Amino acid sequence: MTDLHDAMQAPMQRASYSRATADFVEGLRAEIIAGHRPPNSRVQLEDLRKSFNISLSPIREGLSHLVAEGFLVAVGQRGYRVAPISIDEFLDLQSMRIDLELKALRESIRLGGEQWEIDVMSAFRLLQNFEDQRWGADELANWEERHHRFHEALISACGSPLLMRFCRTLHQMSDRYRRVCLKARDPDRDVIREHHALYESAYARNADRACEILKKHIERTGENVLSVMTKQS
Repeated sequence: MTDLHDAMQAPMQRASYSRATADFVEGLRAEIIAGHRPPNSRVQLEDLRKSFNISLSPIREGLSHLVAEGFLVAVGQRGYRVAPISIDEFLDLQSMRIDLELKALRESIRLGGEQWEIDVMSAFRLLQNFEDQRWGADELANWEERHHRFHEALISACGSPLLMRFCRTLHQMSDRYRRVCLKARDPDRDVIREHHALYESAYARNADRACEILKKHIERTGENVLSVMTKQS
């Protein structure tokens, strides 16, 4: 199991990566989060070199970073596998998300100005326009982009870049579980209604109500993920 608390130290690292390394990290991370590279699957350097069309040096550097983030695990001297998933880690992850994202949301509502309101409104409208349509699991990638933008906008005025980075890492790790476990499911309409209620509460500066909804929002998705993982265990 990935050590989640060690993985959370990755956003604090200030290493100066080359553009090639940064692009590689972003690309491989996205493949893992999307479930295109399943948990425990082997990651081969030569395949990565061909797929990303870069040399082995930025690949090795990028792989080390993804190990630190918790998306990969090192096997032996040179081998890597996609990090496994587990119920224990997911419960830990969910608990940390609730603690940190609620803190970030409350501070963002307290500190956010006019630009924050505009950003939240814009992000919500983009998400709402998509969710108001009939869409299925095959359109998940389009929804993911708007969903991520909305949640980022909500906490964007929290005043702490470090807290933002922690929340982003936790959200990405949680997304991997959700997308691996729920990829064949159609959208949960209750989650869509929660987005609307979350937007209205945040925009009205009702921090207590907004945090209550966000907590239920994270827990609802968690229940869906855990139900799948329990059946598979």
